Amino acid sequence: MLFLNQQAPLNKTPVIDDKRIDEHNQHTPWQQGPNKFFEGATLADAKKILNSSFANHPNLAKCNVDESVTPPESFDSRIQWPGCMLPVSNQQKTCSSSYAFVSTQATAERLCIGSKDQKLTQLSVQEILSCDVSNNGCKGGYINTALDYIRSKGVVDEQCFPYQADSDTVKCDKICPNPTTRERIDGYCILFGEEDIKRDIMKNGPVVAATQVHVDFLTYKSGVYTKGDEVARFSGMQAVKIIGWGVESDEGAKNKYWLVQNSWGEDWGDHGVAKIAMGQELMFDSYAYSIKVRSDKPQETKQQTKTESKTTSTSAEINEADLNLDDLELLKGIDDESLESEKQ
Repeated sequence: MLFLNQQAPLNKTPVIDDKRIDEHNQHTPWQQGPNKFFEGATLADAKKILNSSFANHPNLAKCNVDESVTPPESFDSRIQWPGCMLPVSNQQKTCSSSYAFVSTQATAERLCIGSKDQKLTQLSVQEILSCDVSNNGCKGGYINTALDYIRSKGVVDEQCFPYQADSDTVKCDKICPNPTTRERIDGYCILFGEEDIKRDIMKNGPVVAATQVHVDFLTYKSGVYTKGDEVARFSGMQAVKIIGWGVESDEGAKNKYWLVQNSWGEDWGDHGVAKIAMGQELMFDSYAYSIKVRSDKPQETKQQTKTESKTTSTSAEINEADLNLDDLELLKGIDDESLESEKQ
């Protein structure tokens, strides 16, 4: 395992180290393994794609959820809405675009979940990269800024402006002429803590968040991920979708986890998804965004929804102190020769 005190240069340290992986797998319940996404990549390469986070947004509304609802022990959006979940994407290791992927994908999935005909349309990630001037394209960006773009301007479908993992040479004028689709959202609000995140997912579908990334997560393969003691941590973050949760038994103890969908391809993790142990203070399960879309489904009665959550926005504003905005800023600078480390 790579620790801070080793001081290994990032550009000399491969992400996939068979010896390190084998050593880990002999002593830890969850398993690491090689993957195609980071094949041939160094930690310096990995650092470049971890630039997604939340921007300072002091006027953001806090989601109002039905606290009387008790979430079940396990839930999986892929099972609940099988026709409305997009497959795992591959952002490619040349582009820090996870913020654009989660924003467009969660929007598309929630539009599908909220529609009577359950129609799923993949939306253009490339438009966010090439046209959203408030973000930095393939150099990284903010999830809520991308959502602001979708709310104000809308976004075309993938066929109109396909993903090319390039924001320098692929300009906004490459969008197809006269697009037939331009989807918008009504807005978004912020969720705090495990229970409210669960309630919102049950009712509306996947939520979006940003997670801290430790070196051992890059080669996660299976099991319930728990960050290693004093394992090096990148300063930047990765945007992800939380699609559900569950419990695994470990020597008689119940190990609760989140189901998190990444954008490093299906060869990474368990077909692109990770089980991440709850309560690790990795950021993503402390703060998450709920995207609000217009629904054409008939309104359900109170009796029909007594076991579900009900989420609406409120006019209340969140104070900066509530958000721990120092933690939520996009962390830009670590030297290529060092990583941050964190003890559990």
